[in-house]
Amino acid sequence: MADEQIGPDNDHVEMDERDDDSALGDDMSTLTQSVRSSIYEGRYENGRRYHVYKDGKYFMPEDEIEQERMDMQHHAIITTLGRHFFSPVENPARILDLGCGTGIWAIQVADDHPDAEVFGVDLSPMQPSWTPPNVKFEIDDVEDAWTWPENHFSLVFSRLMISGSIQNLAKYTQQIFRHLSPGGYFESQEVQIRLGNDIKDIPEEDPLPLWCKYMRESIGEMGRTLAPDLDQIGVEMRNAGFVDVVVRPFKLPLGTWPKDKRLKQGGSAQLVALYQGLQSISLALFTRCLGWSPEEVEVFLAQVRKDMMAKSRQGFYFYSAVIYGQKPPRDD
Repeated sequence: MADEQIGPDNDHVEMDERDDDSALGDDMSTLTQSVRSSIYEGRYENGRRYHVYKDGKYFMPEDEIEQERMDMQHHAIITTLGRHFFSPVENPARILDLGCGTGIWAIQVADDHPDAEVFGVDLSPMQPSWTPPNVKFEIDDVEDAWTWPENHFSLVFSRLMISGSIQNLAKYTQQIFRHLSPGGYFESQEVQIRLGNDIKDIPEEDPLPLWCKYMRESIGEMGRTLAPDLDQIGVEMRNAGFVDVVVRPFKLPLGTWPKDKRLKQGGSAQLVALYQGLQSISLALFTRCLGWSPEEVEVFLAQVRKDMMAKSRQGFYFYSAVIYGQKPPRDD
């Protein structure tokens, strides 16, 4: 398959030396309404609101602060990559977004493909009620058995799901494969919580690299990873039956240091998303898995934010990749 470029040249990102940017009748109806209300109300922990469906499975909150962070993270990745997906699917009939979050990716893709049905699924009911007519959101656990038909979707998409959410990668890819139409594609966009820098060494005991380490250690206590082997994702896809699998690494800049305008904008958005959302990402993991108090978390995160700003012009990035592959078409 011919190489495709991800946004601007992202293998070597040039520093900007001039950068100075800073059915039971009424009883069942009542029960159903009660359950729905409880799901939408959420559960509060250390001042943040978390999902109640499959309570505790996901470590990040679902409140308005977190929704803003998720949309900013989406902006950072979309700006860096330059498109919503890379899979060469033509005229998709049905698209599925796994772990859709606020629904921003699904809504934008539905606008771009008005003839397609777009489905989004998440543990949290944080999606808007006003959407394009071709979008539908569902609350469910993507690691459970799917109720959708097999051989059904033209494109299945997930972003930052293998990194942080999925416990069994082989099962995940196999289930996606079964529910894709022959000739359909699966695409995963993943970002590791692991810093890179092409021009200087990374001081591992500085607050920001140390935060990355603590994040990886704490999620490990939940049987998941925040630094998945990006090539191994491709291996598991091939094992599940996918063909023409592409693993295309890219660098997600942290800060305003890239010279390229698009990457500078993407890096700026990533800096904002991480700086403002640091508590969202860290609080539950550090208190539940590492045994820290909320006060200890806040003291440490203040140091991380300071270090993050200092490093925002020094060429730091997160290792990332777009991975996609095709379910073999039917033989005519």
